[in-house]
Amino acid sequence: MKKKSEVLEKFKMFKADMENATGRKIKRLRSDNGGEYTGRLFKEYLSKQGIRHEKTVPYTPQQNGLAECMNRSIVEMARCMLYHEGIDKKWWAEAGNTSEWIINRIPNTVTMKTPYEIVYQKKPQLKNLKVFGALGYGHIPDEKRRKLDAKAFKCRFLGYEDGVKGYRVLNVETGQVKIVRTVKFVETTSTGDFMTEVEGDDKDEDVAAPNATAPSRGQSQTLTIFNDEVVPLQHEVTTETTIVPAPSHSMITRSRTRHIEETTDPEEAEGRKKQIVPL
Repeated sequence: MKKKSEVLEKFKMFKADMENATGRKIKRLRSDNGGEYTGRLFKEYLSKQGIRHEKTVPYTPQQNGLAECMNRSIVEMARCMLYHEGIDKKWWAEAGNTSEWIINRIPNTVTMKTPYEIVYQKKPQLKNLKVFGALGYGHIPDEKRRKLDAKAFKCRFLGYEDGVKGYRVLNVETGQVKIVRTVKFVETTSTGDFMTEVEGDDKDEDVAAPNATAPSRGQSQTLTIFNDEVVPLQHEVTTETTIVPAPSHSMITRSRTRHIEETTDPEEAEGRKKQIVPL
């Protein structure tokens, strides 16, 4: 929806869809005092349909708390997806639509059912669930390429298309949004692989495995992300040489007490001589 004047037509489509899916009629509509809801045409339509229009007090959004909380949830989720995947903010509408699609398929903590299941009386299919902004390669139809042209184009996942078994993707080269069916997404990372590096005093060495040796004292770990920007970690990782004591026990050995010297006491020496039995 690009203009507020489209609110009435969108509401008519929403009303028909919900009443057809649930078999129930819409009886009340609560909104703020925006001009798109208080216009003459909108009022006439609600009156003909027998729908009661409830409006909040001006500048009191808390009276429409359910809608305000949902708007906040959608905006927060869209913001996280845009910044996490590095998508330009001009695609906020795509992120918002994808956020709504996900929220409608998240179980409620009270009923343990998703909004989709409550409306359509069936569980949603999540096999086509993809990571927003995931890097992908969409198939180019034979009719739109020559014999030696590439068979796929690089794209980013944006969302889902209602009523179409396909995905909304952003062509990285042209910047256009396309709907494709045959596409391969790399969901482990969207724009490239993370590369962990250890920045030393003389040279940088890549960390190849988790069990690699730790950096020596004075070195710090850094993280290189996609566009050759180095983001330092919040703390410096240092290691110090620890002196481990040799294993010991409570017994006093000969090596610690020196050799036993012969006694110089005459009486003790005489007693030892008497104990010697001649052969």
